[in-house]
Amino acid sequence: MRFGAFRNVVGYRALRFLTLTSVIAAAAYYLPNYWFLENMTAQHSALVMNLLGMKATVWYQGNDVFVNQFDVQRMCTGVQVIAVFLGIIVALPSTRLRKKILAFAVIAASVYFANIGRIVLEIWLLYSGLLPWSLAHYPTGLILGVFAVALLVVVADHFMPAIGDMALSVFDRWFTKPSSSN
Repeated sequence: MRFGAFRNVVGYRALRFLTLTSVIAAAAYYLPNYWFLENMTAQHSALVMNLLGMKATVWYQGNDVFVNQFDVQRMCTGVQVIAVFLGIIVALPSTRLRKKILAFAVIAASVYFANIGRIVLEIWLLYSGLLPWSLAHYPTGLILGVFAVALLVVVADHFMPAIGDMALSVFDRWFTKPSSSN
């Protein structure tokens, strides 16, 4: 196979993979009502806070769930990261279903528990007077999120090396200069 044909096959596979991943991730994020997950996130965050000696109460107003004065919304659950990883895992070709289910379960549980820790940390930073909410919530959450996602990519690649293989093939496709002797 000539190099140009190889690049086209890899490009087609990468485009197909990215399209399928995007459709699955968007559907998983936007279609369901995640009230149950918002409620579980609030309940478990309050449980951890109470275990650590921080007074925490879960309460409801209409369809909104609160931990103390903080509204726990879809974005607070980590479901966006879970949806992206679901898209990546499902879209991977030639990977056994059992392996996909295991990788997704580990990633989803890791995101969930890391997110509970993030919520508790952010509220603790505010209550302890170390940071105002404007710094405890957004920048701290973003920094923790970036490190958590990087770790999750490594974990996902451990369970499913095809993830790294796909990423490297796309990298090679887009950033490797074709040789002039085909």
